[in-house]
Parts: sequence; C-alpha cells; structure tokens
Amino acid sequence: MQRILNCRTSDFSQSVTAEELKQAISASEGRVIMAEVAAAAAPLYGEVTNGELLCAFGADLLLVKGMDCQTQKIQGCDGLLHFKQLTGRLVGVSFEVLADNAPENPRAWDPAQLAQADFYCLTAYDKPGVTASRVCAAVAQLRALTDKLILVAKFYGAGLADADTYAGFVAAGADGVIVPAPSSCRGASEPRVEQVLSAIRTAGGLAITTISSSQEGADEETVRQIALASKRCGADVYNFGDAGVAGMADPQAVYTLSMAVRGKRHTWVRMAASTLR
Repeated sequence: MQRILNCRTSDFSQSVTAEELKQAISASEGRVIMAEVAAAAAPLYGEVTNGELLCAFGADLLLVKGMDCQTQKIQGCDGLLHFKQLTGRLVGVSFEVLADNAPENPRAWDPAQLAQADFYCLTAYDKPGVTASRVCAAVAQLRALTDKLILVAKFYGAGLADADTYAGFVAAGADGVIVPAPSSCRGASEPRVEQVLSAIRTAGGLAITTISSSQEGADEETVRQIALASKRCGADVYNFGDAGVAGMADPQAVYTLSMAVRGKRHTWVRMAASTLR
C-alpha cells in the first residue's frame, strides 16, 4: 500500500493488514487525518451521510462509533459496507471496553461481535473496572481474531496517564494509541503529550492525538493551534471525536486542521479526488 496521502478509492477498497496500514500512515510523515462518526446520529444534512461530509472536507480515515455490530446500521445509509462505498475511505469500527464482556450490549467489545471493518479501535472510558490491564486483555483477544490494525483509546478523568501505560497497550498487541491532543483536556501540556507520544512510538506503535470533549466544534484558530502543537509533539495521525455537530466534528474544523498540518496541495487533492479514482 502506498502512503495514505497518495491513496485513492481504488486503494482504500483493497483489504489491508495492520502492518501495511501502519507503513502507509508512517510514510505520510504526520499528515493523516481521521474523523469519528456516531452511527446513531442523524446526518447534519439529509442528502449525504456525515461521513461523506467529513471526507469532502479532508478526512483520510473514518471511525464509526456506537454502531450496533449485529445490524451494522449507520444513519443515512444502508449499513457499514454501503457507508464505505459512499465515502471511498478506509472505515474502522470502535468498540467500548467495559469491565466485563457484555454480549447483551451490541456496541461494546465482545469477541462474538466482531464487525467486518478495515481497522478497529478499542475505546475505554474512566469507569469502574475499566483498567489498563482490562484494556490490554481486550487487545490480546482482538489481536487473536484479526490481522487488521488495532487502535486503543483509553481516557482518564484526571487527564493523561503516565507514558508507560500507553506504551503498554502497544506491548499488548495494539498498533497505535490515541491520546488527548495538547490543550484538549486538563493537564495535556505539550511536554507531557510529547513524552507520551514518544513512548508510544518507541514501543513500535502509531502515535495519535485526538481533539475531543466538544473541541471538535471549536473556533478555527483554536483548532489550528492544537493541530500544530500535535505535530510538534510527533503525532502520526490527528483524530477528531464525534461531539462537534450532529455526531461528528465540525467539517470546517477538519479543513482547518488539514490546512495547518499539510497545506493546500494535499488538502485540496483529498477533497477533490473522485471516488472513481
């Protein structure tokens, strides 16, 4: 697989392994953008899915959150496969890691509910029993079932954990780790985020920063400063959460970040390229 910056729909339509996708992202030298889509949220505009909007403004990868893995339904289209066809991108699925396997919850991580996707993210919030060791166990379970890229997003109410905790997810089998971008949560100073990202990369994983907790809808200058700070810290990928507007980031924020970290050439080409390419 060529670097993500040069990939088009014909590239994204091919099956890709974790190692191939990691190399394609790494070769893009900190210029890859991922955006989340809340599966249950009605599209901002009924004529198109939220995923199509995000792609039109520069997103390279899409991550679907809160999807029922049994129905694989996403609002505005006929399901996960149709969503991928409409957007022409690699589409990942996020599972929430709970304290125990939850077969009654089709949106939570459970080995029996593995939706077919291009990559996966195990998302863990600051809840009782949702420890780092629990996340590592979930990573090991998922790794045994797939050769696709696995990401981990472990959030803490107090802000950032220590760098070794994030590196431990890579040691457990994750291909990359998502952490709060500088200034996106309490205590996320640039030096601390840089230390965490360095530990992730040293462990062999992709270092991913995320703008979330409602800053997906922040003004352009705030998004631009967070983007540049993330790039200074060594991010491989910039992720947007789904709390901007209508279950996604503000598309304008995606455009602003893209212009800041990769300029007009790669931003406009990504926006303009036909899904027939």
